[in-house]
Amino acid sequence: MAEYINVEKPFLEKLRALNWRIIDQGSFGIPQDPAKSLRTSFKEVTLKQEFKKAVKKINVVNGIEWLTDKQLEDLYNETIAAERANLSLLEANKQVFEKLIGVTKTTVAKNEVTGEENPLVKLIDFKHWDNNEFLAINQFRIVTPGGPREGIIPDIVLFVNGLPFSVVECKDVDVADPISSSVEQLMRYANTRGDDFGFTDGEERLFHYNLFSVATHGEEARAGSISGDFEYYLNWKDIFPEVYKNIDLLNYAAEETARYENNGLQNDPRVRQEVLIQGLLNKEILLDVLQHFTLFMEIKEGVEVKIVCRYQQYRAVGKIIDRLRNETTGKTRSGVVWHTQGSGKSLTMVFFVRKLRSQNDLKDYKVIMMVDRKDLEKQLSATARLTNEFKEANIVSSRKDLKPKLSGNASDLSMVMVHKFVQEELKHSKALMKAFVEEGKVPEFKPFDVVNTSERIVILIDEAHRTQGGDMGDNLFTAFPKAAKIAFTGTPLLTDRHKQKTHERFGGTGEFIDTYKIRESVDDRATLDIIYIGKTTNDNIKSKEAFDAEFEDVFKKQSKEEREEIQKRYGTMRAYLESMDRLRKIAKNIVNHYVNDILPNGFKAMVVGSSILAAARYQYLIDEALKERVEIEKAKLNPDIDLIEKINFIKIGTIVTKQDNNEQAFISAARKNAKELKAVDNFKKDFDYSTDEEGNYLKPETGVAFLCVCDKLLTGFDAPIAQVMYLDKSIREHDLLQAIARVNRTKKDKSHGILVDYYGVSNHLKDALNIWGAEDEEDIKELLEYFRDINKEIPVLEARYNRMLQLFTDKGLTDFKKFAEQSMSDKEAEFQLAEDCIELAESIPFRAQFDTYIKAFFDSLDLLFNSEAARKYYIPAKRFGYLLVRIKNRYKDPSMDLKWAKPKVRKMIDAHLETLGIDSRVAPVSLLSKDFAKEVKKLEGNSKSKASEMEHAIRRHIKVNINKDPALYKRFLKRMEEIIERYQGNWDAIVAEFDQVREDLAKGRKGDYEEEGLDEQQLPFYDFIIFSSFKDEVISGAEKEALKALTIELVSLLQDAINKPNFWKGRAAEIRKLQGEIDDIIDFSGIDEVSKMHSKLSVEIMNLAKRRHQELTK
Repeated sequence: MAEYINVEKPFLEKLRALNWRIIDQGSFGIPQDPAKSLRTSFKEVTLKQEFKKAVKKINVVNGIEWLTDKQLEDLYNETIAAERANLSLLEANKQVFEKLIGVTKTTVAKNEVTGEENPLVKLIDFKHWDNNEFLAINQFRIVTPGGPREGIIPDIVLFVNGLPFSVVECKDVDVADPISSSVEQLMRYANTRGDDFGFTDGEERLFHYNLFSVATHGEEARAGSISGDFEYYLNWKDIFPEVYKNIDLLNYAAEETARYENNGLQNDPRVRQEVLIQGLLNKEILLDVLQHFTLFMEIKEGVEVKIVCRYQQYRAVGKIIDRLRNETTGKTRSGVVWHTQGSGKSLTMVFFVRKLRSQNDLKDYKVIMMVDRKDLEKQLSATARLTNEFKEANIVSSRKDLKPKLSGNASDLSMVMVHKFVQEELKHSKALMKAFVEEGKVPEFKPFDVVNTSERIVILIDEAHRTQGGDMGDNLFTAFPKAAKIAFTGTPLLTDRHKQKTHERFGGTGEFIDTYKIRESVDDRATLDIIYIGKTTNDNIKSKEAFDAEFEDVFKKQSKEEREEIQKRYGTMRAYLESMDRLRKIAKNIVNHYVNDILPNGFKAMVVGSSILAAARYQYLIDEALKERVEIEKAKLNPDIDLIEKINFIKIGTIVTKQDNNEQAFISAARKNAKELKAVDNFKKDFDYSTDEEGNYLKPETGVAFLCVCDKLLTGFDAPIAQVMYLDKSIREHDLLQAIARVNRTKKDKSHGILVDYYGVSNHLKDALNIWGAEDEEDIKELLEYFRDINKEIPVLEARYNRMLQLFTDKGLTDFKKFAEQSMSDKEAEFQLAEDCIELAESIPFRAQFDTYIKAFFDSLDLLFNSEAARKYYIPAKRFGYLLVRIKNRYKDPSMDLKWAKPKVRKMIDAHLETLGIDSRVAPVSLLSKDFAKEVKKLEGNSKSKASEMEHAIRRHIKVNINKDPALYKRFLKRMEEIIERYQGNWDAIVAEFDQVREDLAKGRKGDYEEEGLDEQQLPFYDFIIFSSFKDEVISGAEKEALKALTIELVSLLQDAINKPNFWKGRAAEIRKLQGEIDDIIDFSGIDEVSKMHSKLSVEIMNLAKRRHQELTK
């Protein structure tokens, strides 16, 4: 009820304010009548009549509806065809999606009004969005015959034209992490959460039509697609277009403050469910997102996912469209989109093209995508195919193709590298200049040719900061003088020392079209912050004298003449950076850091060498260091076999540009090895250690754990599995920001990106951030928090530890620090303090705080796990883990779990708990288990704790079993409440009474049979009829006998009918016939209290029979 009042009903009312139709079924028990949700059966997931009515209404000719009833029936069956096909959820969802947006054409044989053959049919009216039917239904019950549960009841389902576009799961704050619980429940409904033995208990047909789902608890709401797990459910924090922004995004309203004050407000009021509803579930926006901002994309070989835009992508596209529509010249239509690296700029371009093509006044635009690197061309061309109009032939592969391919007025999509705008003379300028000097001539240069003077061209420029200046930038503007140029960059040039600022170069207004900076991206969990680890070794040399001394030391084995030759040929710095001794030392350090801190969590690494030579050398030296580490592990007293196998599984790829024919053989061999490994593709895959029966790895190629690079893959390379970059190269300004952003992508269990610096680029970091200008000093200050030195994490860990202590000491547990640090000498007092901690957690707000604080503490501990500073927190971490598992078991709260802890911390805590006889991976001991008494006995001497343990175990047992025998378990629940009320504070008496309740629960109905003269199959129905009809009224002896006779007749009828194979599946006619017979028997039973409820009772008895099918058919 609290969930309905606090979350579900307010959600429905906000939708009502947006002119959605609402069917509110309340929250009073399980819905019994499918007609109330506009269905004929609880098996249906679509609203057939709503579909037919809506589709008929939106297909008109001259105001006349032309689809016939037969055609509508066929269209409905065609639309739900995926429900009958043997398709995966993603395949079915994609099939429906393509049908809805018109990629797959929907037709009928003939328009009976006009006579047109094979006319197109709209399933959604995108042009006139308000013509469609928008309906929200709560408590949308769906039965799932044959599953381990009887069905599912999503809190709210949102329908458009009778199709379920979104499922909303509402949680009141009755668990520690309500959003996580909501997402898990949505995944259960869709059968996407996985099961150890392949069982499913959801109904994925409901999600064939799903655009996205929503997880909410009012204070916060997130949305995600069918492909997303918890990490990919994100907030929708803005409302665009501005005309719909009628709520304050930055401040809480007074009533919201009052509503949330008992639970603590989120820091950011933009995460509220009101913002998501207004910004994403507005009718116009919802259909816009479906038509233009949703796509299916292969993220790695053989793995396709569904992607729905994020709010900044939706907003940016809308602003570009507005600018094209409202401005009058190429210059004023141009501008810059500043969206940070990793925030999906390439997909924003795709979404823009898709929306552009549906705008009648803009769809004739020629679109040109422009990149500045070959690898980006390959990546962006793959993304561009998602527009459904890009073809290989549209790539301008040479300068001579510029005019033939781009001078026409076709409204097509092309791609070109900006280097095609360099004049041939300038490519060879050094050789030409020498020839002109020798001939005594002054060179003459032709101006770059105009390619196309049309105003109906929009050029989308990727990473525009790199191409804005010089001849290439000038020639681009010359080639398309009237085109709108939309520049995308994550690192614009903003300071006066740059010849021209990015937004001034590309925009006439001098303002950005849209901004989405690093701070926002990290706050949104769209990208991660980056931890900086500086290696303070002799490699970080500042003075020339010190460097010369180090150079002499490194090359001391060479003669003076040889050293001079090295300096002359390579330069002192290059030779030093490439030296084998130096690289070998760093390679060992890389391997130790990777094996200790990165590999246990399942992530991978990039190594950036100062040159091609250095990058290739790193491959061989890292391989050498890995072999040494294996030998060290084997020599330990208790070798970690699992770790040794993981190290042996590792492979390394080197991705470098081919040099001339004289490059050294080991570089060529490294490149060949990377090609054979398909190193780039396999680097992106998760480690897969699965083996066949003989122990051979099935997917050894997934072991590519290191990519050694020099210049390649430092821009535009998207590999969420990369957590750490080992940097041994001088990189500055935007190139540095671009490079380190390779490790900022989100992935499950990845909390940070990490930069390990062997060159000493920390001084360049402030300079890199300063490219955003002095006017953004506050931005720079905040951004430095997201590029944090790891040494600054030590006080963060300490602060998070102290916060954990304060959580308990503020509640009066003054010795909690001693407990955490294992320094209490009185063991009885220590045990009592632990019980006091667990009792505090009965409060859900306290439990939520504990859950939040412990996650943050464990996250910091994982980051610093192998540092000396972290060791003093090992014992407190074990103690906190102990409390967490005890709290989870006591209050049966599934969200209080260690599953989110990183492997290093989890392994340490699990090992500690096992010494105490606790397995965090095993579900809490159930009430009727033979081990339950042992668990309670551990609390000997503390009757209050024993009573609490037993109370919550009894409640859990009743909750799990009540549907099988409602009357019996409601009696037990009432009995328990009476015991608590009667013996307030007398814990010994409560324990004794609860012990008797437990014994009686174990007996169940044994002993009742003789007393009532009914068997074990009949009694649950007998009690249920009495409970439903008579409530607490006194029943006469005659009525009892009549009720017994009625029950015997009903159960006999049920047993005869359902004792057939798959009775509840595919036997709709028999089920209807049986329910009708039951209804008649009840109606004519002669028992007034029962007869007047015959309609409701017949449905509920059928449901009870279904839940007790196994017992009835023994």
